[in-house]
Amino acid sequence: MPQPDHGETARNGREREARQLALIHRIARISAESLSLRQRLHRVVRLLQEHLQCEFVACASIDLSENRFCCEALAADIPSSIHVGYGRELGSGVVGEVAATGQTLYVPDVTRHANYVETMPGTHSELCVAMRHNGEVMGIINAEAIRCDAFVDEIDLLETLAEQLAGTFAAERLNAEQRRRLDLLGMLSELSRAAIEADGLEQALLRIVHFLRDRFALESVGVLLADGSQRLRFSAHAGVSVFHGRSGGNWPENLGVVGRAFRSGQAQYVPDVTEDPDYVLGNPAVTSEYVLPIRLHGDFIGLLNLEASDPQSLTEANRQMLAALADQIAGAVHLAATNARLREINRLVEEKSAALAQANLRLREANRQLEQLSHRDGLTGIANRRRFDEALASEWTRAQRHGEMVALLLLDIDDFKSYNDGYGHLAGDDALRQVARTLSDALGRSEDCVARYGGEEFAVLLPQSSLDDAVGVAAHIARALAQLALPHAYSRVGPHLTVSIGAAALMPQAGLDPLTLVTRADGALYRAKTLGRNRIESATTSFVAAYGTQ
Repeated sequence: MPQPDHGETARNGREREARQLALIHRIARISAESLSLRQRLHRVVRLLQEHLQCEFVACASIDLSENRFCCEALAADIPSSIHVGYGRELGSGVVGEVAATGQTLYVPDVTRHANYVETMPGTHSELCVAMRHNGEVMGIINAEAIRCDAFVDEIDLLETLAEQLAGTFAAERLNAEQRRRLDLLGMLSELSRAAIEADGLEQALLRIVHFLRDRFALESVGVLLADGSQRLRFSAHAGVSVFHGRSGGNWPENLGVVGRAFRSGQAQYVPDVTEDPDYVLGNPAVTSEYVLPIRLHGDFIGLLNLEASDPQSLTEANRQMLAALADQIAGAVHLAATNARLREINRLVEEKSAALAQANLRLREANRQLEQLSHRDGLTGIANRRRFDEALASEWTRAQRHGEMVALLLLDIDDFKSYNDGYGHLAGDDALRQVARTLSDALGRSEDCVARYGGEEFAVLLPQSSLDDAVGVAAHIARALAQLALPHAYSRVGPHLTVSIGAAALMPQAGLDPLTLVTRADGALYRAKTLGRNRIESATTSFVAAYGTQ
């Protein structure tokens, strides 16, 4: 019996790890691009499908408020019932199950999984991974293949990518919430203006119902006001309904969902009007209805009735905005009905302007915090100093717990001020980007961390590495930068751009902290620059290695 070729097995394993690392880097770059979320996800699923060599890969977002997931991007070689925008309740199928539990689920043979829902004919295996951010499931990565047990070696990779993409989903959700708040404030302002510019109560209400119908794509919008005897009067209407002609007439308090909201004084949401015995048919296209009380200073003054044919018109987010807008309608009624109209209008405008200014302040503060929390250097695209400090502290703790070495390289571009002065700052920025890209490409392990340490200085954190390992990596980086051969006519070292490198390695122990490692690497870097630049210096020996050819 032939013996297994262990060398070939190891080689194949290294090649697979290299491909996975390259894929992670490519997807990280895509995540940082200034494209829409769906555009970025579309590129991601294409790359994943190509890497996994499977027939189907999709990304879905999770809407916990609606208890549903929605497909945001997919790549498929075989016709499937899934499409962008496709959704299903959480818990349904493998994707719904992972969305509900937040746990990775690998099904090597779908015929043996009771909760499997077929969406692509011929599927035999499925891998589904949750994208979690701060404990919350933000989205799903789902892969399907016609081969059985197709993804047994890719689970760790997809979990790594899911963690990477979760931050993208979280940032998109925060931005959407900020846009929603600004949108709400804009609508509040528009409704205020409608009330101010209207000639009387009837015109103000007509402007309001038409605005709401157009803004939320509704079939019908009506305002019913309570008169002195607490009867409802159909005061304004926009849209298609057999009740359009009832404007100005009374509405029976025991009729329809409107009557139920009037009697209870509570909002009534009917997601499926065919399931509600109180619903009164006014338009066959209507599928859902939402009735909101209108209150002024806590007193009931009427109802806002909204009917939709598209489920997206009355989502929870839209219902929250409509609830806020119902309060604004109450203000419009009050403004149009009292002799203090101008004083009340000025007060509301001042309040809403102050609210808008406060919202803008909060938005700027949120953007500032997002920028501060970002771990990516804006110029080079690699990790920034904050990310490096966190990675060093975390790796130091881990290495101390396991009794392992930690190595650090500090690199400084030689005569970079002269480069900037000679070629200009735009060329200097481009040089920094090229050096950062070369450093990233030169590292072969996912756990290594390359960061812009400051100005023209870079740091490379090498977990589980000795000083000899670090010097070897430094030499490899030096050769890669020499091959880059970026012209530097203003260098004192030679005609091409070079770097000086300081290397250090420590075994974390009592009495030492991460700053000790940084200090040693910085001292070695200083010695490399003092001794002529374009060289590698070790922190614990007098070893000096000039590198590259100019």
